[in-house]
Amino acid sequence: MAPMGSEAFVPHDESVEGYERPSSMPWFVTHRIVYSRGPNESESIEVMAWDRGADAPGPGRYALYTQENAAAESVPEWTMNAEGRVWLRNEALPGGATATVEQVWA
Repeated sequence: MAPMGSEAFVPHDESVEGYERPSSMPWFVTHRIVYSRGPNESESIEVMAWDRGADAPGPGRYALYTQENAAAESVPEWTMNAEGRVWLRNEALPGGATATVEQVWA
């Protein structure tokens, strides 16, 4: 699921090469990742989606920053494309793992 209307709450800033989150942007929850490694092993991860633009490097157009990740100004662990497919550290999810992204703020 792509962030619907994401431009309203996650602005795209060409001045930072079109894909990096500016350090001045406050972090707030926009989406939740439900990540499961097995039938009884799921966790919910709150993230903020940032539209890196159509020409962003790597597989994901949207960076999904956790609060910790954003505070450290590091590369986002999670990314998502416009079709809702998710990557962890720019890699496909390990065998048997699944992740879904839910929009929680609009």
